Amino acid sequence: MQKKLMLAVLLICWLVCTPWLGFSQEFCLQPGKKFFPPEILARLTKELPEEKALSVDLEAMITGYPGFILGVELRQKHLYLILKNGERIVYDDGLNKGFEEKLAKPDIKNMLEQVYQPGGSREPSPPDFDPGRFRVRSLFDAVYGGSAANVGARQVLVRFCGACVPFNAQNGAARALESVGRELASLLKRRPQLRRYVFPLGGTLNRRNIAGTTRLSPHSWGIAIDLNPSLGSYWRGYKNRPAKVEELRAKFPQEIVELFEKHGFIWGGRWSHFDLMHFEYRPEMLLKWQILHRDAA
Repeated sequence: MQKKLMLAVLLICWLVCTPWLGFSQEFCLQPGKKFFPPEILARLTKELPEEKALSVDLEAMITGYPGFILGVELRQKHLYLILKNGERIVYDDGLNKGFEEKLAKPDIKNMLEQVYQPGGSREPSPPDFDPGRFRVRSLFDAVYGGSAANVGARQVLVRFCGACVPFNAQNGAARALESVGRELASLLKRRPQLRRYVFPLGGTLNRRNIAGTTRLSPHSWGIAIDLNPSLGSYWRGYKNRPAKVEELRAKFPQEIVELFEKHGFIWGGRWSHFDLMHFEYRPEMLLKWQILHRDAA
């Protein structure tokens, strides 16, 4: 009996001292808590010192998707987000990717690495600077629905400046669009000349791929809205006309953009591959900007 106990102790010691076996450690959010306590963050950053943006990214994700991200798992020097449906999504897959590869197969770190800057700046975007276009499909499937039927069951009709449009009710998306619509209606009453930038609407829910790709459009989950397409140009038609792009971007009303950003939407007009009509509910992108500026204050 003593020999067996000794062998068991030796085996455990060997396993613990063998890093390639990669013991799994889970850190779950405590009930009623919105984020990890400092000691857990300190431990994670000590285990993953190369992940400089980890604490900011985790806060943006957990705050941006409350109730959908229940904790993290540390396994073989990789960090995974634990989702409500039990799925694990890797934070950093460790692969060295180019721009197109990040579009095709991003991890959470890729999704957040280009920082979306809200507000009045209309500086030309650097090449391949599209904050928000790296989308982790498994995350959006888990939050908003993984099939057309699941997405459809999560849609509600939202009153938007006198129109009714379908939008996803999960994660506060529909509520956010309703708030935008209410404030935008007031703005259009004061400044009716802006109405032509909004109507006729380009649409919300539409299960389809992004033009020229096999990647799902965010419209497929019902978390994006296109305003008037005739005044919301798309980059594919202006590849060789950079001066015209900046002219169109500068003309788009800042008041409309700021209303959407206030409620967690990003604007496709801030991308180098611009989409001026496009607004997409992405609270984690706005939250990262806010956290970075809070921490810098």
